[in-house]
Amino acid sequence: MFQKFVRKFLLPAVGVSLLTAACAQAGPPAAPPELSTGRNLYAIVTERDLPGFAPRAVVVGRFKAVVPEYEAVPGLRTKYFFISDRKTYGGVYLFTDRASADAYLESPLLAAISAKATGQRTLTRLVIPLAIDGPAAGNPDLAKGKAVVRIVRITPPAGAPRETILAGFEQAAPAYSKAPGLVHKWFSIGEDGRFGGIYLFANKAAADAWFSPAWHSRVKETYGVDGEVVALDAPVVIEK
Repeated sequence: MFQKFVRKFLLPAVGVSLLTAACAQAGPPAAPPELSTGRNLYAIVTERDLPGFAPRAVVVGRFKAVVPEYEAVPGLRTKYFFISDRKTYGGVYLFTDRASADAYLESPLLAAISAKATGQRTLTRLVIPLAIDGPAAGNPDLAKGKAVVRIVRITPPAGAPRETILAGFEQAAPAYSKAPGLVHKWFSIGEDGRFGGIYLFANKAAADAWFSPAWHSRVKETYGVDGEVVALDAPVVIEK
């Protein structure tokens, strides 16, 4: 029963063609990927409206100016500074645990930055049971400001056990570790129960190739609803 659920509900979202190709090339089942970015982590996403007069170069410059301060934030593993087509900006953060995330949200650093910001801040919290490297981890192009983030949220079937979703993450990890252009994926479960992931791709072309119309069709066929994919540019990336 469990295996049938995973095959039906979790693995189709990975992409059948990628899984088939990976197995064909590898021959015997491949060993699990090296999960270098960790387990049982915690993520937050903060977002604000961009002022109408803020050129992209100015915003990116402000991101870069605060990098040293964020590199010193206790418990922060990674931060993706982002700009979206919706005229918003913010950060996607990966912490070692929820306590570290909560401490940052109450920190003098965030208070000082927020005092200079405009617009209401939105906050999204996500449990990250598993975070893995993709084949583009360590790509030097990250320093060129070409990286993009994709945040995926999928409503699980009614009554789907959390344990089954977690096990599905483990089974899907080897396929994602081979996804072309993928730097990192954080498998996620939101406070609203939706599962999915936060992806960092080396460039927009790689992200667009992965989240193709075929991907959306597979998700809709599997779950009865399409997966939500939020597209963000990540011109500045901190990785500790």
